[in-house]
Amino acid sequence: MSRRKKTKLDLKENEEKPIVSEESVTSDVTNEKVKINSPDKKLSSTPSTSSKAAKKEVKKDDFKKEDEKKKDQEPESELDDPVIKDLFSGLEGAAFQSRMPFDKLTSTEAACFPDIAQAALQTVKVYLNIRNRVLQMWLENPKQQLILEHAVEKLEPPYDSDLVLVKRIHAFLERNGFINFGIFKRIKPIESRKYGKVIVIGAGIAGLAAAQQMQQFGLEVIVLEARDRVGGRIATFRKGNYIADLGAMVVTGLGGNPVTTLSKQIDMELHRIRQKCPLYQSTGVTVDKDKDEMVEREFNRLLEATSYLSHQLDFNYAGNKPVSLGQALEWVIKLQEKHVKEKQIQHLKAVISLQEKLKFNQKTLVDVKSQIREANAKVKEFAAIEKKNIQLEFAYRSAVKDLNDYVKEWDQLQEQAKEIEQKLKELEASPPSDVYLSSKDRQILDWHFANLEFANATPLSNLSLKHWDQDDDFEFTGNHLTGK
Repeated sequence: MSRRKKTKLDLKENEEKPIVSEESVTSDVTNEKVKINSPDKKLSSTPSTSSKAAKKEVKKDDFKKEDEKKKDQEPESELDDPVIKDLFSGLEGAAFQSRMPFDKLTSTEAACFPDIAQAALQTVKVYLNIRNRVLQMWLENPKQQLILEHAVEKLEPPYDSDLVLVKRIHAFLERNGFINFGIFKRIKPIESRKYGKVIVIGAGIAGLAAAQQMQQFGLEVIVLEARDRVGGRIATFRKGNYIADLGAMVVTGLGGNPVTTLSKQIDMELHRIRQKCPLYQSTGVTVDKDKDEMVEREFNRLLEATSYLSHQLDFNYAGNKPVSLGQALEWVIKLQEKHVKEKQIQHLKAVISLQEKLKFNQKTLVDVKSQIREANAKVKEFAAIEKKNIQLEFAYRSAVKDLNDYVKEWDQLQEQAKEIEQKLKELEASPPSDVYLSSKDRQILDWHFANLEFANATPLSNLSLKHWDQDDDFEFTGNHLTGK
């Protein structure tokens, strides 16, 4: 999917609780880009610095050129990509493109072929080989109906020996829409005999496809449409020389996508959509790339957090009412804002604690200083006595020891004061952000919310937290494409 519409997430692989930290989205001040003046302006004052800046600019230009070269070397058409070709080739590629497991039966197949599902492993392998080979035949030439006779002719021995099994597999794949769908040339005409009547309400792409399939199955089909045209949300806008598709203008990946077959049937060439999609502020200035990417990362982390609430904690109801995705996102944002305030409180508590320690340290220093003065006076007093008896000598040496102890304590308190002051400087130099999202950050985040609403065709308040991403397991793989 395109970066601007990629909202699908797979959190089931994530066992740990996702954490949305305030570090990923900070204020404009902490995230402001440092702008380097041009080298010409800096040459007169700081030539060495300007040369470094110039080298950095040259390196950036080189990286940009390399990226452009890589993009130019990429095949324009997705189907020309050797990786895609390899992915779609062989029996395994045919099963993958048909959204079926290569080496096992689906639950639907097991129900339709109970004799195969309960048989020996070798019998299952024979079934899977025939099934995958028939799928491959269809995908190799989807412009023409794949009839049973042609399938049997192309099957390699010994897989063509059991004609009854081949017929059953062909009928199953055709009945379930794995082969002979879309726009193709019929070899066998539709039977004139009708087995029943069906009314399809709505002539959108789903209604038309269902009507076509049921008509081929021998049913009489009537399609009812309220509009004066078919196509539903798929429509082409025309005004003068301007033409624009209002729906189905983007193919969201070829892997497992039946549109891949349709594109071959109508000779539609698909091309990659380039990922460059800058955001603009209301003033017309582009949003800084680093800030754009930073807020997008936070947007994805918010979605991860809501998915964790839903799938891991089963927090899908509040007051006996289902929680919407919009509600959950706003709750997580408020929790993050609360977390920011808690961080600020912890920071201030740490500062106050260090200040109290420094205050006690300074008070102790004052006391030790006075003790040093007293001890020094005693030492001088005893030192002035020329003839000392044993008692005076003991008192003199005790005073010297006390003085040395006080001096050591003074030195220790001085070192302790330096450490406390250094920690205080570090705390004051790196205070936590005072906001979770600045006003500009929230504007960019709201754009991502609006883009998510566009992708789901409804406000976030209407999306179920539990079910909004239920199609994640069925999304198509590969780049976004468009026809030319």
